[in-house]
Amino acid sequence: MGYGISHTMKMCKSLAGAGFILLVYLALGLAYNLVVPPFERLDEDRHLGVIRYIADTGRLPTPGTATAQSYHYRHEAFQPPAYYLLAAGVVRLLGLQAEDADAFWRFNPRLVCGPRAPDLYDNRAVFYHNPNTIFQGQGTLLMRFVLAMWSTLLQAITVVGTFALARLAFPRRPMVGLVATALVAFNSRFLLLASGVSNDNLLIPLATLGLYLTLQTWQTGRLSARRAVGLGVLVAFTGLSKVSGWLLLGLLGLVTLLLIFRVRQGRWRLSVTAALIPIVALSLTGWWLCRNWQLYGDPLAVQPIWAVASTRASPIQPLLAPHELWLMFRSFWGEIPCSFYPTVFYVFYIILTAAACGGLAWGWRRFEPAEREAVILFVIWFIMLLVSWARWDAVTPAPTARLLYPALPALASLMALGIDQLAAGRFKMLSRITIALLALLAWWSVVRILPAFFAPPPRYSNASAVQPQYPLNARWEQALGLLGYDVAMDDQGPTLDLTLYWQPLAPMTDDYVLSLQLVSPVAGDMTLRWNYNSWPGHGNYPTSAWRPGEVIADRYRLQLPDSDSVTQAWQLQAIFYHPETSERLLVQADEQPIGDALPLTLLRVRGKTPDCPAETATSRPPTLDNAVALTHASVTQQGDELMVTLCWASRRPLAEDYAVFVHLYDNQGALLSVGDGPPMDDAFPTHLWQTGDVVSDRHRLALPPGPSLAQARIGVGLYRLEDGTRLTALQGAERLPNDTIVIWPR
Repeated sequence: MGYGISHTMKMCKSLAGAGFILLVYLALGLAYNLVVPPFERLDEDRHLGVIRYIADTGRLPTPGTATAQSYHYRHEAFQPPAYYLLAAGVVRLLGLQAEDADAFWRFNPRLVCGPRAPDLYDNRAVFYHNPNTIFQGQGTLLMRFVLAMWSTLLQAITVVGTFALARLAFPRRPMVGLVATALVAFNSRFLLLASGVSNDNLLIPLATLGLYLTLQTWQTGRLSARRAVGLGVLVAFTGLSKVSGWLLLGLLGLVTLLLIFRVRQGRWRLSVTAALIPIVALSLTGWWLCRNWQLYGDPLAVQPIWAVASTRASPIQPLLAPHELWLMFRSFWGEIPCSFYPTVFYVFYIILTAAACGGLAWGWRRFEPAEREAVILFVIWFIMLLVSWARWDAVTPAPTARLLYPALPALASLMALGIDQLAAGRFKMLSRITIALLALLAWWSVVRILPAFFAPPPRYSNASAVQPQYPLNARWEQALGLLGYDVAMDDQGPTLDLTLYWQPLAPMTDDYVLSLQLVSPVAGDMTLRWNYNSWPGHGNYPTSAWRPGEVIADRYRLQLPDSDSVTQAWQLQAIFYHPETSERLLVQADEQPIGDALPLTLLRVRGKTPDCPAETATSRPPTLDNAVALTHASVTQQGDELMVTLCWASRRPLAEDYAVFVHLYDNQGALLSVGDGPPMDDAFPTHLWQTGDVVSDRHRLALPPGPSLAQARIGVGLYRLEDGTRLTALQGAERLPNDTIVIWPR
């Protein structure tokens, strides 16, 4: 009796805990819905297009028609229709309208997606968003919000189903159900999916229910005709949600086949009963399969999707590609639209996964037979989905976790079992700590990471609210002013941190593109080191949304690409141009026209070390003010000119800019020719030199008629631009005459 009361109390606590997790999940789903801008989830705009078309016309969409362009549904028209039909019913029931949908199909033309760290600010937003109107509860935005919340409620079935599944599989372990539920409900990637418009939001709960009934059928060893018909209906709806839903029929077929071999009597009757599952499923879905065959020659409409989707040049085997698996792992636990979370986010899940696998391996012999059977069933289900994903990913790049999420409740139950096994030893609080950490990560994601990723740049009411590091008075035509900027350069990246303080002067109807460039500072040299194009605000605040008078702190943190260039200075400049015509806006600085590009500052960008031939090395390299050493020097004649090549080695930084003097003297000391100039033709001013820098510097000397080179000498050094004062030239401890280093004759 004591055990019964204790077990009942544990069950009540477990149910209360699951209820609390469910409430937190619903709150997080709402928060994700509000924080992530509309249509930023993968293909959300296209899923909504299918729903709108069905709600407006009462028919299923077909691609390649005039309406396909206006409804923007593209390849999602090939998808099974169950989710879209139900969602269209919600739209019709609530009388939702989306006449303004075209206003939201404005792509960010400078979008940059990929597995980048979120602290590297790229073009993030897929679509145009005006933060001044994004929360208006009407039209398309209202329809999307309602359908997203409806999807969140559908996925609540997955959350509850995970708890029920874990309890069914491991009834003597109450904490397994809670940990498994938390692994699903607080999974940031799952929350992102569940708070958007996608047919996965019907597939996953149906698959969870199907897995639960499959396990229950195996445990009871019975399959009545009523249950077989119900399972057939469930398979039909799952297959009509997404093509991968048909895998449930394969799992049921395997389980019923094993049941047939396990029973000793009534095998024939059980076989006939089991046959009802595919018969009912195919009867309910035959119309859809026939429609696809007639339209596309493919009953599942897979080939047409591949025909319009981006496909690989040659099929690969993702399961053998570590990079592909790492992308999938990260996507499974947390993915920002168009990017990923910081690495530390995934460290927790690596440790958690390793601990769970270790717990499963360590506890395998201690598990009861029924528990082992449940584990095997869950593993089989996961492998089926994994193979299905691998087949799909081999054709079209798809390292996205949602394709494995029908197995998420099963995987969560397995991991929870492993953690529970570890908690049974010395780590009795491990399960509760795991739940708390999972909730904390979900909270961190929705409160800190996602808002920062999609937030428009900081905006201020007037210019007095900002104090730029480098004030400016610049203006692009009569529309846009730049009050100044902050800039910092990290040589190790190399990474550029830049904040531009814009002030719109008039309303703008166009979304101008900002171009940030690093160009050669040498006059007449058109070399472009780097070119970055973006909607301001990383795509989150295009210029057509700017309000005259406000000040926008537009921040960028950009990693420069690798280059073969040597370490030198580059001119940072800003350009605005029209996205369609590429016509640049003219800019003024201090009321003076300066063209179509605004120079901002010189930046030292680390590159490769220049080659200085060993045969040109100087003996006991002379130094200038113990700050710069002349390590190499050579002189070659090219027609009526002498080419002087110098290699300077920086010993310590110089606070000022110095010029190089290169003088040709006759044997009497008379000056014959001068080749003075800034180092590297002004490509690397000395105030940017750092300790350890090597600078390869060339100067030309006109060779006058008269004495040959053998009768002349060449002296070099550095002098201050303002007053001509030379840096002290030393050979060891001895000061050289006139602070001149003679490089010829050697």
